[in-house]
Amino acid sequence: MRMKSDLKMPASWRFSAHKHGAHRELERCVEKAMLNLLSECMFGGIMITYNTPDFPLYYIDDRMLSFLDYPNQTDFATAIKGAVINCVRAEDRESLRSEIAQALMSGNSYTTTYRMLCRDKGYIWVKETGVQTVLPNGESVLVSLCLDITGQVEAQAELESIVQCPMGGIFRARMDRDFTLIYANDHYYSLHGITRESLRNRLNNGTIHLVHPADIPFIERRLHKAVEQKEQTVSLEYRVVRPDGEVVWLLMNGSLSEQQGNMLLTGMVIDISHQKFMEERLCCKSRRQRALCARDHDSSN
Repeated sequence: MRMKSDLKMPASWRFSAHKHGAHRELERCVEKAMLNLLSECMFGGIMITYNTPDFPLYYIDDRMLSFLDYPNQTDFATAIKGAVINCVRAEDRESLRSEIAQALMSGNSYTTTYRMLCRDKGYIWVKETGVQTVLPNGESVLVSLCLDITGQVEAQAELESIVQCPMGGIFRARMDRDFTLIYANDHYYSLHGITRESLRNRLNNGTIHLVHPADIPFIERRLHKAVEQKEQTVSLEYRVVRPDGEVVWLLMNGSLSEQQGNMLLTGMVIDISHQKFMEERLCCKSRRQRALCARDHDSSN
């Protein structure tokens, strides 16, 4: 069957009395699947392809064309040589085929994420949800709804790069008695000299047990005050004791939020031990200088 370049929506949803036979049944099958998908989301683009390895194009709507920066279906079909697989980035083609085939082995629907090439040679990330429909002539077609999720993917990648930043330990904890850790990046555990498994199994993720005993009362008072006064942000300097006995100074900057009735603290900790060491040296030097000045003053009298 050749590609129908004149199929338009929503006019194609209506059936004329003169349409007949297999062609009429074909349109009914395809359009029913399209309507089912459209009822779930109205912000995506529609594609219909034959369910063969190269996914030959049957139909693409204007919104999907706009995602890919093509003015019309004819130009798009020419650019991809009639096969949608040619619009998929080469690195994603095999996984796309595999994911669709695997999903259709146990049902008639699938969801997959991949990159599609645009007319300007760039690409967008697409989340495709589709259903398989078998035509009266036995051919299988895929009717799919595609969402442009490029912004989400890029934001997630940026967040992950921040979260795994070696400059600081990112964390989220409950504001309960033990300040129970909900999540932390690898550097958070590295700063505390402890593994995820050890914190979970030995301390039940209670981060308060990592704090130097002398600093616990101060931390508790400061955080409780922040909650009572509905402060949005909080900053703390405190010591932690690593399992090997080493004491490390940390600076924590965080924000408070409420989720399902629970107060949460989300923030970053950085190692300020060297800064504290230099401050202490400067303080000791100042004390010695004052002591010398006082001695010289007494001697002169």
